Amino acid sequence: MFQELFIALFKAGLPIAAVSYGLVWWAVRNRHIELPNSVGDMEKEVKRLAKNAETKKSGDPVHDKWLAFGGGFYGVMGVFTYVVVEFGDIIDFFAQFSGFGDLLSSLSFNLVIGFFLNAVMNFVVAITWPMYWLTHIHSNYIWIWAIVAYTAYWGGARLALQQSGKGGLPLAQVVSAVRGRWAMIKGRKH
Repeated sequence: MFQELFIALFKAGLPIAAVSYGLVWWAVRNRHIELPNSVGDMEKEVKRLAKNAETKKSGDPVHDKWLAFGGGFYGVMGVFTYVVVEFGDIIDFFAQFSGFGDLLSSLSFNLVIGFFLNAVMNFVVAITWPMYWLTHIHSNYIWIWAIVAYTAYWGGARLALQQSGKGGLPLAQVVSAVRGRWAMIKGRKH
């Protein structure tokens, strides 16, 4: 179980925290959302924006994609899944050619249409990300992956808010508070 936790932290936790941090930081920096006081306030604002058809099309492709996937945790997971699937498809595409000349000779209108259709299919996969990840994570401890994913999302969003000027206690104070609480709990057991 600890091995599974370690794998989940590196394969899911770090990338999801990075995507979460990036999306929240981007939204605050570009004033797509007002600087909220907490991750919960940020989630409410993003959900409100995701439901509004006009705000979904801000002209900013990064923010628009996050809102297209629903914003919040679900949106972060959608964007993460989309990037993973698209990156895999790009690698597969280039791997089929023996060289640059082979690639140039295969360029055609059908190739462009194929790219477009593939992007639409990848969008559908990303919207249904729970099904994608349930079929790609081979584990008896899927709940560990879910907890790691949500914790990473929350941590990335919180760090982005803190670095933007709000969001609660600085990270050092949070760690200190958790250590103090843990010591208090351990003290009760003795």
